[in-house]
Amino acid sequence: METSDLTIRVLQEIRDGIRVTNERLERSEARAEVRHAEVTQQFLVMNQRFEVIETTLRDLAEQLVMLARGVKTAVENRGLVEQRLEEHARRLAELEKKLSA
Repeated sequence: METSDLTIRVLQEIRDGIRVTNERLERSEARAEVRHAEVTQQFLVMNQRFEVIETTLRDLAEQLVMLARGVKTAVENRGLVEQRLEEHARRLAELEKKLSA
């Protein structure tokens, strides 16, 4: 075989190898694009879920604030209620005394 034939054959093998490598890279890039689209879609779904969680937590926080205000009011008014109850108990005892006398 002559040197030029050998050179041509080596160059053809290099060309064929480059073609195979390019095809692999194109397939790899296509898979990477598909994977990127999948990851993006998953990110969007997770973002929607986090928005629902955030809204729920804000609603819960508002309800807890209202509950805390109600408990605070109840605790503050407890003394007044106890005084009124004691007053009613005293008046009832006086009425019972009058009825039994």
